[in-house]
Amino acid sequence: MNYLYYCTTPFQTLMAMNLHHNSVLYNENEEVQASLILVDIFNQANSLYKNLKAEKRFDYVYLLEEEDRKTQRKKLRKATGIFYDVIFPERLLKQQFRRTSVNFLKKFDVIVSSVFSHTVAALCTINPTSKYIMMDDGVASYFGDWTKRIRSKGYMWLLTCRNRGREVYRPSALYVMRAEVCRTELTNNIYQLPEFSPGFLNTAFKLFDIPDNLNEYKKKIIWLSDVSDNAQKKKDTFKIAEILKRYNNEVIVRLHPREKEKSIYEIFDVDETNYMWELQLSRSSVNHKLLITLVSTAAFTPSLLYNEQPWLLFTYKLLNVPNGSQIEDIVQLVNQLKCIYKDPTHICEPESWDEFEMFIKRCLAYENGLASDGKIK
Repeated sequence: MNYLYYCTTPFQTLMAMNLHHNSVLYNENEEVQASLILVDIFNQANSLYKNLKAEKRFDYVYLLEEEDRKTQRKKLRKATGIFYDVIFPERLLKQQFRRTSVNFLKKFDVIVSSVFSHTVAALCTINPTSKYIMMDDGVASYFGDWTKRIRSKGYMWLLTCRNRGREVYRPSALYVMRAEVCRTELTNNIYQLPEFSPGFLNTAFKLFDIPDNLNEYKKKIIWLSDVSDNAQKKKDTFKIAEILKRYNNEVIVRLHPREKEKSIYEIFDVDETNYMWELQLSRSSVNHKLLITLVSTAAFTPSLLYNEQPWLLFTYKLLNVPNGSQIEDIVQLVNQLKCIYKDPTHICEPESWDEFEMFIKRCLAYENGLASDGKIK
């Protein structure tokens, strides 16, 4: 059997490695050939590609630049491009793989991805008997229909017609790290992925160029910064910093890779290593710590990957959040997290700055033994 894993982020690559490392999809004594496609749209893609090639765990590893039509501003040109991608999938794949023939891609029995991109659609189309499976993509995989949120009804109708009635975008199964909290509408077949074993983590650390002597977060407050990309958001971020100054000895900032306003954080300890958060948490427990974030999916990672329950403080009701953000979708998962937390009051979405600071005080008092039952003595 020939398996293909398609990855566009480090997290997706980690999930593909987990599936492959633990032979989750493979039958006993089955002769397996596994390939992995890595899309060059994140900073580590090239080095990760080289490491995966050198490690030789996958039989074939490919690096490509995906054309997903996102950068095209003219609607007619974008629509025309998507139409051609659907009707002529081999044309798209030849462009992306820079090959004159894509016969080497017409061999897969199972195609696995986290996101149903145009490239994945093309791969499913040229492999008409293949099974399509989806894997954990973090928050987006746990509620609603991820594919319908990013692909229009017209697109899926055209794709179905091109495939003679076969709905290639519907996965036969979804594999996630926390099946018990997954409320996806993608499929009824939701399966649990294996927990990360020490052996798997050692391999992952090596592939993602993370040192073994990774420092643990010692401070009780971890501020997961966002991008201050407009004047109002910058002003609000300064407001957070102003309040956190009073707890400076307890704060470390995990700087967002695209944050340019570094002066906001200059009085705090700052982690600029940019090591993969999902792996860093395996060596640094955040239980009994407070994570402060606008609405970063990183805040959900401790619960989804490691079954930990840190204090969570979301600031999206306080900061200027642009239209079109997926806040409503994230709120659904926040509510689901509250349902599985032993103490749901350890998750806060303050509507005022006073409420914001009171939650910080409550958390620190509780964790420093100065409070019981969540109330300050």
